[in-house]
Amino acid sequence: MMATETLIESPRSQRFESHVAFDNIPLGESTEYNPISFTLNYRHSGFQFRRRHRTFMVGVDDNSYSDHALRWLLDELVDDGDEIVCVRVIENQVRLTDKAYQEDAKILMESIQAKNTQNRAIGLVLEYAVGKLHNTFQHLIKIYQPSMLIVGTKGRSLDGVQGFLVNRSSFSKYCLQYSPVPVVVVRPNEKREKKKAKRAHDPSRQSYAQMLLGHPHEADSEHSSVYELEPTLTPDEEAHRVAVAVGLPAAYDPTIKPIDPASLLKNISRRSMLDVSKETLEIVNKGGLPAEKKSSPDREDSDSDSDAEFEVTPGEEALRERLHKMELNEGAALRAEARKLSSGSADSDEDPPGGGGAKT
Repeated sequence: MMATETLIESPRSQRFESHVAFDNIPLGESTEYNPISFTLNYRHSGFQFRRRHRTFMVGVDDNSYSDHALRWLLDELVDDGDEIVCVRVIENQVRLTDKAYQEDAKILMESIQAKNTQNRAIGLVLEYAVGKLHNTFQHLIKIYQPSMLIVGTKGRSLDGVQGFLVNRSSFSKYCLQYSPVPVVVVRPNEKREKKKAKRAHDPSRQSYAQMLLGHPHEADSEHSSVYELEPTLTPDEEAHRVAVAVGLPAAYDPTIKPIDPASLLKNISRRSMLDVSKETLEIVNKGGLPAEKKSSPDREDSDSDSDAEFEVTPGEEALRERLHKMELNEGAALRAEARKLSSGSADSDEDPPGGGGAKT
């Protein structure tokens, strides 16, 4: 409790502690990880690195809109443990013997610390660089790898040739087009409020509901039948159409059911049993042919007249003929076998016991 009261009572400038600083401006040459800049590094007394540590980069200069972007970043976006890299670029050449840039950088760092009105436990890095604006920012983004770049804007939205000439040199537009990290362009509050009030008092501006009020839709008119509405589809039918259009396998089509081999064989056997007539079963069970039904002479004459052109054999008669031929063939085979056996036994009886020899 005493530490918190001491922290609140102390001036804001004393809550930040100075850390390692670098001055590469006298060298006059930049390297891959060292730009031509004077670097100041300050951290809040309660600053601690966390696992969700984030780094934000913001451009600062003497304009009011950049000051507003820095205030918005400190009040709305950063949290304890985050780090802010403030970039101030001087495009004019700085004399090596003149150390006034160091004093300007320290004054700028104090003004940045004073904007931390919510006493965030953050780290502040000021890059007081010398060089081209666009190249310097690209170089620093490559070094720090920030999570987000915040820039201010004048809030101008000009059209035509005037807007082209003004936006051609706009740094915020350049960042939106070429920055490798996400960019947030902060517009001044007075500009936003003024634009919002202008839209609210515009009599010609209407909402979509107001535009439809009193004007019936074309689909509600008498000629609504000309509009072909999409038919309602079941989920399975819709999935089937999607599968066909995309070319998905059959597993993704609910209308295609998998084949069960057991049920398929069962259905086939059931159908085959139903197709067999009772008369055929009698033939198979008794092993013979049923008595043929006699037909009357008149019926035979009518049948012969009707079948004069085509001879149609019913299925039962064809089956009887086939079975009759099988019986005849089987009987002939049995008789031939019996004759063969009988002839063989007769020949064996005529031969002498010791076998036949040569007659002299």
